[in-house]
Amino acid sequence: MKIKILTIMISIVIQSCLISPEIVNESNSSGDFSVHSLNSTEDEFSFNDFITSVYQAATDEKQALVDSFMQWADSTTGIPYIEDSTAYFLYINGSNPSVAVAGDFNGWDPANQDLNHLPGTNLFYRGYDFESDARLDYKFVVDGNWILDPLNQRTCSGGFGPNSELSMSNYVQPPEIQTYDIPHGNISFSNFSDTTQGRTRSVRVYTPPGYAESELSYRCIYFHDGNEYLTLGFAKNVLDYLIQSELIPPVIAVFVDPTNRNEEYSYDLDFMEMFVTELVPWVDQTYRTRIDAESRAVAGVSLGGLTSLLFTLHHPEIFGNCGAYSSAVWIGDLIQQYQASELLPVKIYLDAGTYEPSIFNSSMALEEILATQGWDNAWRVWHEGHSWGAWRAHLDEALIYFWPLTTTGIDDRY
Repeated sequence: MKIKILTIMISIVIQSCLISPEIVNESNSSGDFSVHSLNSTEDEFSFNDFITSVYQAATDEKQALVDSFMQWADSTTGIPYIEDSTAYFLYINGSNPSVAVAGDFNGWDPANQDLNHLPGTNLFYRGYDFESDARLDYKFVVDGNWILDPLNQRTCSGGFGPNSELSMSNYVQPPEIQTYDIPHGNISFSNFSDTTQGRTRSVRVYTPPGYAESELSYRCIYFHDGNEYLTLGFAKNVLDYLIQSELIPPVIAVFVDPTNRNEEYSYDLDFMEMFVTELVPWVDQTYRTRIDAESRAVAGVSLGGLTSLLFTLHHPEIFGNCGAYSSAVWIGDLIQQYQASELLPVKIYLDAGTYEPSIFNSSMALEEILATQGWDNAWRVWHEGHSWGAWRAHLDEALIYFWPLTTTGIDDRY
C-alpha cells in the first residue's frame, strides 16, 4: 500500500509521475522545487516514484529534487525513510565513495550490501523489508570506514560503541529507560573480595526510594555484566520507573562485574559457588533482603543469560527467578542439562531476537523443553538483534513476570 501525501507534503519530486510523457523532460518553468510546487489531484506517492522522477528530470533539476525529497522525508518518517514495510537507508556524499550498510539484519557483514548511487545527484540509497515492529542497529561503511548515519540522530550504545538505530513504524520506544522527575533509588559502590577464587570485583547495589527510612526487607535481583546493565541497559531508570508506576514492588538490585567474562560466564562452577556461598550471603548481611528463593532473581544477557540459567538450574534454593536475555545456550550442554532435570519451582524468563539466528534457534529449542515439561516460564520473541537496545527495552518484562504487583492496599507493595 502506498502512503498518502498531505497537501503540505506534495512536492515537485513526483512531477514526472503526473505529467504527460511528451513533456516529461521539460524543465520546471517556475524553478520552484518546494513541497508546494505541484498542482495536481494525485495523492499517492512512493519512493520508486521519486527515483523515477529524478532519472527523468533535466540534469540541472536532479539535485533540487533530491534536496526537496530529503527535507520532506526527514520531516515525515525521519531517516531512514520508511514506506510500509520498507526502510530506505539514505546517504549524502558529493564525491563518489563506495557505500555499504551493515547491521543486525545482515550479520554486520557489508559484503554485497552496497547502496545505489542516484546519477547526477549526491544521493546513495538502498531499501530493505522489515517487520513493522522491528528495531535494529546499523552503521554505514564508507570507503572501508565504519561510521554512524549522519542523517539519523537516533543511536544505541553497545559494548563496542554507539550504532545508528532503525525503528520501524510500529516499534514502541520504551518509556521506562528515560529519566523522570520521580523518586530515585541510590547506587552504592563496593569492591568485593572472595576467598573461593581470591578475586576482587566491582559490585554496585541499587536500593529503592525510601529504603533508608524504612525497616522493611526487599526482594533482590542480581545482574551479571553489572556496569553495562547500568550504563548501557539503563537499569536504574527502569527500576525507578517500574517502582514509581507500581508495576513491581520496591526491590534491591545487585550489579556484579566479571573479572574474566569469557571464563566466568562459560560453565565456571567455581565462580558459581563463590557467587552462591560468598557474594549472596554478603549482600544478605549488608542489606535488608528477603532470603527466600522466590524473592531472589538472577539475570544476564548473552553469556550472562547462559550463566543465569546455569545458576538457577544448579541452585533453585537460592535463585527462584531467572532472566535470560538472548542467552548463548548454543554453547555447551545447558539445553541437555535442562532436558534431564526434574521440574524445579522457579520462574524463567527467556527471550531472543529473530535477527540473532544462532541464539534464537537454540533458545527456541530450550523453550520447547521448558514448555513440554511444564516449567513456569515466559517466552518472548522480538524482531531485533543482539543489542543493548533490545535488552534495555525488555528488562521490565522479566521483572513484572517475577514480581507482578497486584494491589489491594499500599502494604501489598512489600
